[in-house]
Amino acid sequence: MILMSLASIAQFSDHYFNYSNCKAEGGINASYEFSSNSITTKFLNTYLYRTHIDSINKQWMFACLSPNNTLGCDLQGGISYVVFPDTFMGKSNMGLFVKYNKYYHVDMSFTSDLCKLFFDGNDQFAGKTADLSQSSLNVINYEQIQFGILEKFGDGKLKHTFGIGISLNNGYNNSIINIKNGSLYTDPNAEYINFSANYDVFRSDTSNSSSAFKGIGTSINFYYSFQTANKNTFEFEFTNLGFINWGMYAQQLSKDTSIHFDGVNVNDILNIQGNVFHNANVDSILHKYTYAKKNSRYTTMTPACFKVSYLYNFSSKARTQFLIQKYFFSNYAPLFMVKVHYLPTKRNIISLNFNYGGYQSDDISENHNINPGLEYAHNFGKGLVMIAGTNYLNGYLWPYSQTGQGIYFTIKKYFL
Repeated sequence: MILMSLASIAQFSDHYFNYSNCKAEGGINASYEFSSNSITTKFLNTYLYRTHIDSINKQWMFACLSPNNTLGCDLQGGISYVVFPDTFMGKSNMGLFVKYNKYYHVDMSFTSDLCKLFFDGNDQFAGKTADLSQSSLNVINYEQIQFGILEKFGDGKLKHTFGIGISLNNGYNNSIINIKNGSLYTDPNAEYINFSANYDVFRSDTSNSSSAFKGIGTSINFYYSFQTANKNTFEFEFTNLGFINWGMYAQQLSKDTSIHFDGVNVNDILNIQGNVFHNANVDSILHKYTYAKKNSRYTTMTPACFKVSYLYNFSSKARTQFLIQKYFFSNYAPLFMVKVHYLPTKRNIISLNFNYGGYQSDDISENHNINPGLEYAHNFGKGLVMIAGTNYLNGYLWPYSQTGQGIYFTIKKYFL
C-alpha cells in the first residue's frame, strides 16, 4: 500500500478541519499512482492484467510514443501517531511522532525503438538500427520506521510548526538497469543481427527471495509550516532523503559488449540431433549479460520528496491551494498543482484540482496533459476524519487516450 501521495496533505497539517490544538493524532493512509508521457492507462491495465494485446492496441500505443519516454508507478502505505504531552523536555509545545511506511517504486525511461522491440520484436527493424540508448529501469521495494519530534511556537497572529524525523530503512529488493549506449541492427534478409551496448546492472540478493533484510539504510525528514490569523497556511516538506546499502550478496555488473549473431543452422528440421538452441535460451542469455560472477555491495538513494504548498482562504466557504512537488533520484519532473476547496458545510469539503508534470514530463511543448483531480473530505465528528480522492480523474474517464491513474485515502483520529 502507500504513504506520500499527491493529495497535498502534509505530514502534520490540520487545515482540513480545525483540530490544531489536539492532544494526539493517529492516522492511516494509502495511495497509488501511475503516470507516463506516452503509455495510456488502458494499455497499461491490459498489460498488467495479462489480457490479450492485439495489433491494433499496439499500433495505437506506438503512435503515442515520443523519442524519449518516461513511466512511473508509486504504491505506498503507512500508519502514524503524533502525541503532544503536557510537558516534554520542559516544554509544553513539543510533541513526539512515530510512523511506519511501506514503499514500492518503479520508474523507467526508454526510447520508442526499445518499446517497439519489446512488444513487437525486431522484424519491423529489418535493414534498420533500433536505438536503445539512454534507457533505464529502477525498481525498489522497502519499508521504513520513523521517529521524530515536533515543536509548535508563535503568537496568536502567526503560528509555526517545525518537525524533524529519522527513519530506518529495510530493503526488500532492488533492480537497476542503465543503458548508456545501445543499438540493435537487423539484416534486411534476417540473416544476422548486430547488438552493441554499454550498460550497468545492479541487483539485490536474488539467492533468497523470502529474506526481508537484503538492504539497510536511513533517511531524514524535515517539516515546517506557518499559519496566519485567518488560517492561510504555508507548508514545506523534504522527506525520505536517505539511502539503502544492499548487502554482501548483492550484485553489480558493468558491460560494454558487441554481439554478432548469425542464427542457428538446421540442415534437417525433421531430424535435429540434440538441443541446437541450448546456448541461446533465455535463461542463459540473462545470466550471461545481467548477472555478475561475484557478489558486491552497492548503495542506492531512496526517492526523496520535496514539497511546497500555500493555502489561501477567500472565505469560510472557499479557499485555494498552490503546490509544487518533486521526487529526486527518479524520472519524476516537478509537478505543479492548483487546488480549489469548497466547504458546503462544516463537516464536508469538496476539492477540484488541476496538475501538470510528474512522470508526464515538464516540457509543455512535448506534453499538453493537464490532469483534473477530485477529492472529498468528511468529518464524522468526535475527531474522526476521512479524506479520499484522485489526481487523475481523466485517466478513468478516458483510459484510451490519457496516461495517468491513481487514488489515495487518509483516515485520521484526533484526540482532544
